[in-house]
Amino acid sequence: MSFARRAVPGLVALAVGVGLVACDARSGQPSDRRALALGLDPSDRGEPVTASAGKPSGFLMGQLHMHSGRSGDSETPPEVAARWYADRGFDFVFFTDHNVVTDTPDLPGMLTLPGMELTQNLRTCTPPRGAPCLLHVTALFVDPGLGAVSFAQASSLDRGALYGRAVDLAHGWGALSMLNHPNFADAADLEVVLALAERGTFLLEVENRAVDSRNEGGAGRPSTEQLWDDALTRGARVFAVATDDAHHYDDAAAVRARGEIAYVGHRGWVMVRATRSPASIRRALEAGDFYATTGLVLDRVEWRGRRLGVRALGEQVTFEVVGTGGAVLHRAAGPQLEWDVPEEVRGYVRVRARDAAGRRALCQPVFLD
Repeated sequence: MSFARRAVPGLVALAVGVGLVACDARSGQPSDRRALALGLDPSDRGEPVTASAGKPSGFLMGQLHMHSGRSGDSETPPEVAARWYADRGFDFVFFTDHNVVTDTPDLPGMLTLPGMELTQNLRTCTPPRGAPCLLHVTALFVDPGLGAVSFAQASSLDRGALYGRAVDLAHGWGALSMLNHPNFADAADLEVVLALAERGTFLLEVENRAVDSRNEGGAGRPSTEQLWDDALTRGARVFAVATDDAHHYDDAAAVRARGEIAYVGHRGWVMVRATRSPASIRRALEAGDFYATTGLVLDRVEWRGRRLGVRALGEQVTFEVVGTGGAVLHRAAGPQLEWDVPEEVRGYVRVRARDAAGRRALCQPVFLD
């Protein structure tokens, strides 16, 4: 598969002695045969989605992973990328450029918040999985004055240790950490997720909507959603997010015209129950008071006593209540789910929903123990 969009030109110097890989944006739009060989869905051309409804009252629409021209693998100036999201109704976006902090003035009705994708692109690490080791963690709520960072020579090439030093760096800044696209380049497995959860990483990209993220798994790898359930079953307190990982905006057509994959936005985001302030957004993320969506809008997500209540704004919606191990405990059709969790159900429960267009929403787990 192509590693171009997440391998940044010129970063070799940032990881002296650890064999960091530098690539450029040279990956072509795959043919159907090549797409299947790379584990891509050839029917997914990476286009923006149309949300099933407008923003519901009480929720903010937010993007936790997007790039600008400061990343090295995007050509869009930060201010242009921010305006692109503002024009699509977002209430906040985090700039997450590779190993550098980006921030721009807020726009009317939309906050731009500083983050960073802590990027370690290594030629090898352990255990090896037949591909470069592309290990990425996002730091959210970063001091905008931090500038650029570099990684010193690694004392260990163990995947968990490499991820761990990025997480520790983020937490040392007072930032939140998010494990990015675990199935991309077979980067992270269950043991990595559990180890990072122990370190305080509680955000997991279950729906990174870039076309080569391999969320569905395959070739011996679980889907990212099953990976989430496996971690929850083992006791990790981890919340699912959906993100764009966008690199291309108004230039997407030009990128495709020169035979490359365009990584566009408005494909996955979070709906956060908060007011439009950094402090309120952070509290909601920390509390799991948000849901992840690929376009299906929910206007009600409630847990009272042992009753789940979720309402979706979409056509032909189906709900599933998922529990330990990813088992489906209950199914319902229609715009609304109401279900009393039986007393014998332990561990956790969570709700996922899908509409006729294939758009999904993932609610955060409720922990019963």
